[in-house]
Amino acid sequence: MDNDSVDQILSGSFDFHVYSSPDPYLVRRMDGLETARLAYEAEMSGFVLNSDYYSTAPLASALQRMYPGLLVTGSVTLNNVVGGINPQAVLVAAKLGARVVYMPTTSSDFWLKQRKLGSGISLFKTPGHLEPSLLDILDIIVSEDMILATGNVSPKECINLLNRAKEVGVKKMIVNDISHISNADDLKEVAATGAVIEHTLLSCMPTERKLSPTQLADAIYMVGVENSILSTHFGQIENPPPSEGMRMAIAMLLNEGIPAEDISKLVKETPLNLIRNPALD
Repeated sequence: MDNDSVDQILSGSFDFHVYSSPDPYLVRRMDGLETARLAYEAEMSGFVLNSDYYSTAPLASALQRMYPGLLVTGSVTLNNVVGGINPQAVLVAAKLGARVVYMPTTSSDFWLKQRKLGSGISLFKTPGHLEPSLLDILDIIVSEDMILATGNVSPKECINLLNRAKEVGVKKMIVNDISHISNADDLKEVAATGAVIEHTLLSCMPTERKLSPTQLADAIYMVGVENSILSTHFGQIENPPPSEGMRMAIAMLLNEGIPAEDISKLVKETPLNLIRNPALD
């Protein structure tokens, strides 16, 4: 591996999971302007700007105007602060330019109970039956050509949601975390929906689950390169800038012996196919 190989793959890459300030509760490494500038200088194609607390669409739109050619994409996450499973929040975010809709993350019932922090938002009205307002949200995702991301919901919620989304015509779906889906049958059911699995560099960092590079590479090949994307999930004060994180992730997988063409699929081809909006091309 050499720096030229890393730079060739980094150029044109797209990161689906980036955080920046402002953040009401966490100290972020950089603000959106600096995050975009470094991605632009790294010659990346762009990134999805995330927040657990507000729609990032207006900020993403402003950053994209400042860096023409860099695709900065807004998102909305259905936590308590936007009203949870709130179709109106999704529709407004879409009209402002958001492309990615995340199910609950830090407000998820599953996520909170795993950490013994009480109850939160469930996707189920009754066991096995989705909240009716979720169906309205899926309709908005279809009509606005948005991307459904599963957030931090339970395996049962995830599979039920993906199956229903596929039934109603959602074409682009991302499973943000398969670490809690250990059952082989569940993984097969997720794969059958056509959803793409997101793998993150953050999962290899000391502050998180401490996956080894080999374990990350194994997870990618377990579900298949063609069914996967690689993002950083960076923006934390203790981690490098997201653009540098993407460089690190590429170098790490090259060191694991993953062919350059497979890494390009993970960080360029598949994420760009997901984020492209034919109506705007």
